[in-house]
Amino acid sequence: MKRFLFATALLLTTATAPAFAQDSMGMAMKGPKPAPATAGYSFDLAGPAKAIGGGKNVVAVRLMHDSKPVTGAIIIQTRADMSPMGMASMKAPIKPLGEKQPGTYSFEVANGSLWKKPDDWAITLSAKVQGVAQTVTGTVTVKLSP
Repeated sequence: MKRFLFATALLLTTATAPAFAQDSMGMAMKGPKPAPATAGYSFDLAGPAKAIGGGKNVVAVRLMHDSKPVTGAIIIQTRADMSPMGMASMKAPIKPLGEKQPGTYSFEVANGSLWKKPDDWAITLSAKVQGVAQTVTGTVTVKLSP
């Protein structure tokens, strides 16, 4: 009988306990979650895409931190797809062309063989920034020509 009462009391206590966020060790924490180390970073389109022929476009993207360009970032992952059109599985090859102006990174997207009309594409980028432990990730939407 004692076990039944203890189990019932335990069940009632945990069922009515307030929900708190937990840290990585399972400990309850109060208050707002801390901002991620990548807060304030964003990728912004540096202008319209430039068609260079052969179904390819050059896209320039700025990496910004608190409205200032971030120089010297290393782009570690790229992806070009048609997710803005609801077709994320339609991907195009994307090739980094390097940092042209301070904080502006250019990419060549070969979308012409996949899509024969101008449409919106998502360019998703991941970068390592000096002094930031986490990877900075973002997506820009750009209209590409075939």
